[in-house]
Amino acid sequence: MITAGIDVGAENTKIIILSDSGILSDTVVYQGRGDAQSNALRGLGKATQVADIVRSDIEYVVATGIGSKYISFADEQATESSCCARGVTWLLPSTDTVIDMGADKCLVVKCKHGRPLSTVRNDRCAAGTGRFLEIAAKPLGLDVGEMGQLALKSREDVDIESTCAVFAESEIISLIHSKRRPEDISWAVFKGLARRIYTMILKVGFERDLAMVGGLTKNVGMVKAIEEQAGCHILIPEEPIVVGALGAALIAAEKNKASFETPIGSSGKLDDSGASQQ
Repeated sequence: MITAGIDVGAENTKIIILSDSGILSDTVVYQGRGDAQSNALRGLGKATQVADIVRSDIEYVVATGIGSKYISFADEQATESSCCARGVTWLLPSTDTVIDMGADKCLVVKCKHGRPLSTVRNDRCAAGTGRFLEIAAKPLGLDVGEMGQLALKSREDVDIESTCAVFAESEIISLIHSKRRPEDISWAVFKGLARRIYTMILKVGFERDLAMVGGLTKNVGMVKAIEEQAGCHILIPEEPIVVGALGAALIAAEKNKASFETPIGSSGKLDDSGASQQ
């Protein structure tokens, strides 16, 4: 059985092709100026080439993410929380709670056996997302990755109180004018963002193993700040950006298998977790 998961984010489209033997290929396509559908098709074409299969070999496709509704060739859509929980549990089975940080959203999911139990999401403004870091890095003349590296060199405690990205930018400019060191300002940015994320973690009822996925997982400053706030080590998959797509592919495999196993005329319906309801 071969299935595909497509995660359409704000900046990138991620594709995973999965078989019974494991992951056949993964592809990340930058959105650029293309629409969600054409980007997904482009990424799927690359993924099938790597997997050495043709499109018709794929038996079921599940899409997720902010642009999933535009993927008309997908067999169905799944929630980001379900895909995140499924994917991270497949890679890191002990995970109790997962943080998914992207350009335009921060999602915190408490999960068990790959199923989401409780979810808190912040995508209504830049605060708590990668956009906040982009806005904060600009006055310092840095990109987000450089700011993360610089933050590790901080030796003086500085606070940024504003949760609004616009007001936080003004605070950063004031700190620059007051001769605060860039490394201390950078750490203040990550520390403030980590406090907001930790509030979300507490809301879902975090108990033990905390994992992190999404593009910002590769930012060392962000990871360290959340670890210090949460007081624990964060588990990180080898390829954190494709976890949502992996979860979608896993759900696709379960849905496709269930469709073959459900007898004709049965009233069984599939819920969001892929389990059959009778």
